[in-house]
Amino acid sequence: MARLDGKVALITGGASGIGKATAQLFLEEGALVVISDFNPDTLQSALDELAPFGPVSGVTGDVRSMTDAAEMVSATVKRHGALDILVCNAGITSVAPIETLEEDEWNRVIETNVRGMYTLVKHAVPQMKAQGHGNIVTLGSEMGIVAVPESPAYNASKGAVIMFTKSIAIDLIRYNIRVNSLCPGITRTPLLQAEVDNSIDPAKTAAEQASWAPIMRVADPREIAHGALWLASDDSSFAVGSCLVLDGGFTAQ
Repeated sequence: MARLDGKVALITGGASGIGKATAQLFLEEGALVVISDFNPDTLQSALDELAPFGPVSGVTGDVRSMTDAAEMVSATVKRHGALDILVCNAGITSVAPIETLEEDEWNRVIETNVRGMYTLVKHAVPQMKAQGHGNIVTLGSEMGIVAVPESPAYNASKGAVIMFTKSIAIDLIRYNIRVNSLCPGITRTPLLQAEVDNSIDPAKTAAEQASWAPIMRVADPREIAHGALWLASDDSSFAVGSCLVLDGGFTAQ
């Protein structure tokens, strides 16, 4: 039997990168998957790509919006009658030292990466309580554990995600709802690839990315998706409020 056979999963930011890789892996493992994205064209493209792997549907929305978050949960439950797994994957990056970090960028990062999890969890938990079970996976980061230069907004947002995860985990486990955080390292997402493609010296930029972690390469999104699968499945049944770090050794330095 597949590890997620018959489970209903909602994955935010599921139209690209780690989110899309997670959606595909969940489908391969028997899940009924709903993905969300704020861009309808990107969402449809992902749905077309994922359709051969299993029953997948989509909902357009912005995780920063309480109304949109409610609709994501509601659409999932209306379609499949349950919400077993929520993967809060949607997020954005930021590279700017504090003296040049604009207020708008700070707000956008915090609202997307932190508020965007609060809105989804707030609406998912009542459904999970009513079912008597649930599993929530948040996307943290190695940069929520250790700081890197010129990234105060992103460091702060991912540090907040980890503590948010721990806090709700100890509150919700009494209702048979497990909450854990997946903390990836540098991963070959479209955004990371764009940095290479748009740089003056793509080969040099790619080499710099590869040297970020002791493993001396960038992760494939599917490698990170396997971490999400483990946390979302019964294989991780004793994990509560944990941070699964998949960073190629970066935080071990």
